[in-house]
Amino acid sequence: MLSKFNWLTQLTRKETIFLALLVVSGGWVGCLCGRVATQYRELFVPFSQALKSAAWVIASLILIEVLIGISSALLRPLRLLLFGHSLGAIAFLFTWRDGWIPFAGMLVYFAGMALYSRILSLELERRLTFSLRPLIYEQRKIVVLLSLLLSISFAWGYRFSAQDQLVVPQGYKRAAEEMLLSNLKSQVQNQPDLDPIEKDIYLEQARRTLDDSWNRLESSLQSYARFIPIGLILPLYLLLVGLLDSLAWIAYFLLWLILSALKRFGVAQTFAETSEREILRL
Repeated sequence: MLSKFNWLTQLTRKETIFLALLVVSGGWVGCLCGRVATQYRELFVPFSQALKSAAWVIASLILIEVLIGISSALLRPLRLLLFGHSLGAIAFLFTWRDGWIPFAGMLVYFAGMALYSRILSLELERRLTFSLRPLIYEQRKIVVLLSLLLSISFAWGYRFSAQDQLVVPQGYKRAAEEMLLSNLKSQVQNQPDLDPIEKDIYLEQARRTLDDSWNRLESSLQSYARFIPIGLILPLYLLLVGLLDSLAWIAYFLLWLILSALKRFGVAQTFAETSEREILRL
């Protein structure tokens, strides 16, 4: 029984390094999901804070794509690649520990990576010469998987925080109020027939009216609150897939650049292999 795992003791230093990259990738994905689940409110703020958070998430996803793609292109045989992804799935669970959703996410992560690895290995083996084309084409499976996991973690974070209550994040409220009241304030200041006290009273009434509007909106939609997390998954998933598809050229360029550098410095080498096929003929 133990003899089946003797290959683990024969790993080279290079293989160990690329296995470690898969572990880092899995842990990084789990860290992203955990951050999105616990700090999802940042993505509701439509200004600089939201842009910084979104840019950090997108950049991280692109780098994870590249790390997984490079490791998947170099690690052979398939069992070694699957072993790396299994370790990455365990790292995913260790970096995002928050109930049963992370465990389900770990299973989804490993299943998606196993499917990706299987298909990619078959495509690379069918070609007579090594090509980046199947690697680039199969990268979209990673995009779909990562976008799905982040969308689920975002919805889980909202569900856990809202506790079946519709709550518009305070950051979004403040941003909307500042936008609306700034225009109203400039209009009030240009009214010469109002003294400063009347202007302050008018602006305070406007704030109260806006607060009442938020409360009425939340109360009217309260009966649908339990379905909001499900409704958040699809829009966010489509948004992430669209953004990553539009920026796919960055991941492709990094894959080409890193693989070229690895070949240039002798870390990865091109070998010629001969194979035999048995066919049936008349």
